[in-house]
Amino acid sequence: MDTVKTANGRTSIVFVDDTRVDVTENSKLIIDEFVYDPNTQTGELALKASLGTVRYASGQIAKNSRQNVKIKTPTATIAVRGTDFSMTIDEIGGSTIILLPSCTIIDNTRICAVGEIAVESDVGTVIMNQAFQATHVETLKSPPLQPILLDLSESMINNLLIITPPEELEDETINDVVKRITSELDLDFLEFQELNRDYLAELEEEQWMTDLDFDPLSGDFLFDALERSLDAIQAQMEEDTLKARGENKLGYDPATGVTLMNQDPYWVYIRDDGAGNYVRMDLHQSSNYSINHDQSGNEIYNYQINTDGGGADSYIDIKQVQ
Repeated sequence: MDTVKTANGRTSIVFVDDTRVDVTENSKLIIDEFVYDPNTQTGELALKASLGTVRYASGQIAKNSRQNVKIKTPTATIAVRGTDFSMTIDEIGGSTIILLPSCTIIDNTRICAVGEIAVESDVGTVIMNQAFQATHVETLKSPPLQPILLDLSESMINNLLIITPPEELEDETINDVVKRITSELDLDFLEFQELNRDYLAELEEEQWMTDLDFDPLSGDFLFDALERSLDAIQAQMEEDTLKARGENKLGYDPATGVTLMNQDPYWVYIRDDGAGNYVRMDLHQSSNYSINHDQSGNEIYNYQINTDGGGADSYIDIKQVQ
């Protein structure tokens, strides 16, 4: 096992199978296992991002034996299906995963493709297959948030995701905006280190920058995109919180397709999609429940049945395919 820790610097690791891992400032990455057979181009890879921001780009192992690639954070497991993504982990383990395009240079033209990843916690899974989709997993016992699409403009994408703060910010400094974002999301996306920057050196480096230097984590990581997506993320978090604390809605709920009945001492949960997928559960009222239920793609997450208004202590994950 090897551990990579950064302070004020960044590092990139390129494995012999062409897997690449970029580690930003104030981050920690644990390499649990790396085995590679160049003759068969197969092997095993196990990584754990523990803190900060880490970007992963798939190599031959993920291409030829993806079942042997295990990538984790303190609260999530990422199933890789050949693509790039970033993981940002805060001090208490909350993990934000962003799917990134995989880009190569062919005949001086940048060609980008998007793969697919599955983000899993102990109680739920979400699939992301669009560039710049993002999800957040707060704890192992909470489901991943439904993915949102980060609001990136065409110019930002064309600028290779080197996102810099606007030149003028009215009524608040850059540092104030960063503090506001991180405090409201409780995520440590970036740190303010402007006094440590050598602008002259950066200018000289930019003069030699080409498409071969493509790095979605360069500059202030998705600064503008995260700020514009803040409301959407907050709204979903607040909706989940209210749902968890709210009273049980008895009868049929057209928004979820769930029929809930109180037959003391049981809650009766029924969901029927009319296409052959049917579930009935009799759940004892001594517990509070959180239910993830996928009926052939018609999904509900974190459906709460609360007896006493408290948090869930029993978790149910159902997947039906007809």
